[in-house]
Parts: sequence; structure tokens; C-alpha cells
Amino acid sequence: MNLQILSLEGQIYLVETVDENGSRLLTDRQHRPRKFHCLEEIREQLDVRNFDEIWLEQQTPYEEMCGLDEQTVPLRIRLNW
Repeated sequence: MNLQILSLEGQIYLVETVDENGSRLLTDRQHRPRKFHCLEEIREQLDVRNFDEIWLEQQTPYEEMCGLDEQTVPLRIRLNW
């Protein structure tokens, strides 16, 4: 199973697990997306040893604002935790 960290505007990070059945967003007790404020917070609160790979994906609305098309691939970086 992999861990995918979605970096959003405003220093908000969402986390989802990804396996052969698809992806699943981590949620809180009220079933709302669980928000983190930095990568270190994610690393401290989750047992990252349980994951095969950990990816950081930068998602930004600026590509469209700069005239790039919707087909632009988000920046993805593999983290070596």
C-alpha cells in the first residue's frame, strides 16, 4: 500500500492511501477529510513504515491561470522516509 500526500494551497495537506482497490482519503471521526499543516505532522501522526512508497503531489490552480491546458501533470515527488 502506498501513501499519497496532496499538497494544497494555504499549507494544507490531505492524505490518501492507495492500493490495488483504488485510493481512500483519510478522514476524521465526522468523515471529513483529515487536514495536516506540514509534512512533519503527517510523519509524526502516521506510522509511515506501513507503506511501500510515499508520494507528495503538488496540486495548484495556477496552471490554468498561466494559460496551460488542463492536461498538465501535477508535480509528484517520492519521499524517502
